Amino acid sequence: MQKSKERAMQFEKELKALLKKYDTEIEMEEIHRSYTGSEYSMKVYIPAIWDKDGDCIAESAEIDLGSYYDGD
Repeated sequence: MQKSKERAMQFEKELKALLKKYDTEIEMEEIHRSYTGSEYSMKVYIPAIWDKDGDCIAESAEIDLGSYYDGD
């Protein structure tokens, strides 16, 4: 049986590989502040890719994951 720590490490390794593949990271952004607390959203920004001649070969992209994101 695979232990909890092993599963977590494997997931983190695969997530880091995916983030590295797209040269990006996940950031937490405060989107609303009130007297009862704050609301946050996770965002992923994928930078544009430029070729050696300075031409854009892939546009940048932004993905708003919201405050909860699952695999479905």
